[in-house]
Amino acid sequence: MILAFLAIIAVLELARALPLVPAFQELAACSQHAMRLLPRRGVSEWGKERALRILSGRMFMHSVRAGGLLVATASPLLGLLALNALLPEVDAFRTDWTSKLALMPLTLGYAALRWQVRRVRAR
Repeated sequence: MILAFLAIIAVLELARALPLVPAFQELAACSQHAMRLLPRRGVSEWGKERALRILSGRMFMHSVRAGGLLVATASPLLGLLALNALLPEVDAFRTDWTSKLALMPLTLGYAALRWQVRRVRAR
């Protein structure tokens, strides 16, 4: 259970440190740009197709970056799952509800504390 707690803490810290939200915002902005391009009048179909090809490449790169950041953020939990599969005696994830119930307030408390510390530092 302690390993699961530490993995969740690592995920929370990575989520704060890595630019996850800006990566998905860039992806959404690129998608909105493509949607605004389609109904535009006065632009030839050839020009629209060419612009959409370029935008699709940009969207692909943004989605690969955002997906990579998401996998990097979840990597402590993925590593713990792999460790639990390879070494069953570690028993990192208990399936009983009491350990999950004990783990929930600890991780939520840590997340709230980190959020509060960031708010106080911003003032």
